[in-house]
Amino acid sequence: MKPKVNQLLVDYGLYFVLLALIIISTILSPLFFSYMNLANLLTQASFTGLLALGMTFVILMGGIDLSVGSLVGFSSILYASILHGAVFTFMPKEIFIYAGAPKLTPILPLPLDILFVLVVGAFFGFISGFISYRFRIHSFIVTLCVMIFTRGLAVSYTHGQPLFGMPDPVSFLAYGLPAKIPMPTIIWLGSSLFCLLLLRYTRFGRGIYAVGGGEEAARLSGIQPAWYRIFPYIVSGFFAALVGIMMSGRMGCGDPKIGQGWELDAIAAVVIGGTSLSGGKGSIGGTVVGVLIMGLIINIMNLLEIAAYPQQMAKGIIIVAALALHSVLSRRRGR
Repeated sequence: MKPKVNQLLVDYGLYFVLLALIIISTILSPLFFSYMNLANLLTQASFTGLLALGMTFVILMGGIDLSVGSLVGFSSILYASILHGAVFTFMPKEIFIYAGAPKLTPILPLPLDILFVLVVGAFFGFISGFISYRFRIHSFIVTLCVMIFTRGLAVSYTHGQPLFGMPDPVSFLAYGLPAKIPMPTIIWLGSSLFCLLLLRYTRFGRGIYAVGGGEEAARLSGIQPAWYRIFPYIVSGFFAALVGIMMSGRMGCGDPKIGQGWELDAIAAVVIGGTSLSGGKGSIGGTVVGVLIMGLIINIMNLLEIAAYPQQMAKGIIIVAALALHSVLSRRRGR
């Protein structure tokens, strides 16, 4: 009986943790199961969840992407600049003083403006992946440089100020409630399903696991690792740009400073979800559960009115605990 219980904990421990947190949240706050709280929880989790999807691809390769938070801010202000018809010229400071709803003169029509920003985000991801693979520089260093560059570019371009004015379709991406389900949650879960099918049921997805588990072994089996090493960063940049656009709609402006530290939340969610930092092991399903666990912990602390800095301390403890738990479970699986 005991070995069966141990195996059950090894295989489904993450889901037991999620269930336990739901029960604890219900006991600690009667507001937990209110519609407003659940909608807020799912909306907040969706932005981290989208970043975590791209991060899952990267970590499956044994890499890391520190640039996603900065790309969120950069994409936000890039989209706002397209709407104001000022992408290729530095705007005067006066344009940022007005915080109403200025008349927009977009360079590109919907949805081409959104597509353009997504392509730019994916391109930055491509640059990170290409440099890391081509010159054998660890992704930590490359994406750190991209993080610094994109944040500096966004802040210097806008003089550190937000740029107001968003069209209704973009606001709908952030505030829409089809069938009373937050639109960000629909986008996140739909993207998660697509990524899950891609990784689990396609030849390309199996190639990602193979290269992440061992590049030389994958090469000997006929898999060329170059594209598999670069593609995850493209996915990560794409989702960062998508979050930047959605956050523009949520805030009603493009803001170069949003997304600071969000890469850490995404990494934490992926690690909690069981994806190995050494690569080759993990799943989208685990990442989704990891995002929900992170979201539940932060949500209950907000309901209990715990200050922001203790929440950051809790995040650090969560990451360490997740790594320790992952190590223990990995050793038990190997027995």
